[in-house]
Amino acid sequence: MTYAKDGIEAEILAALREVDDPELGVNIVDLGLVISCDIAPGDIAIRLMMTTPTCPLGGLIAETAAAAVGRRLGSDYTVHVRVERDAQWSPDVASPDVRARFAPRPFWPLSAAKAWLARLAGAS
Repeated sequence: MTYAKDGIEAEILAALREVDDPELGVNIVDLGLVISCDIAPGDIAIRLMMTTPTCPLGGLIAETAAAAVGRRLGSDYTVHVRVERDAQWSPDVASPDVRARFAPRPFWPLSAAKAWLARLAGAS
């Protein structure tokens, strides 16, 4: 992700962290949906991707992101948010905490059955 270094990028990221993907309940920054944020005098241009190219909530997420950044920065900036439908999301772009949250976990009954079988095989 590329950001201009004029001191407001932290404010923009804080605002975008208030925007959750409604299906996953994870903010769009930690989910890795923010591709770029270009800062110019009076203008903010944000590019987002969705977890799937056909996500029907892309428009809603973009509008919510624009409103959140606009509220945070005030009327000195015009905020433009565009969803890049051809961008390919993968879990690798998400934060480590998000990846851990959605990592596959062993099915405990299967683990218990394997342990029981191992003990049974050892008892013979």
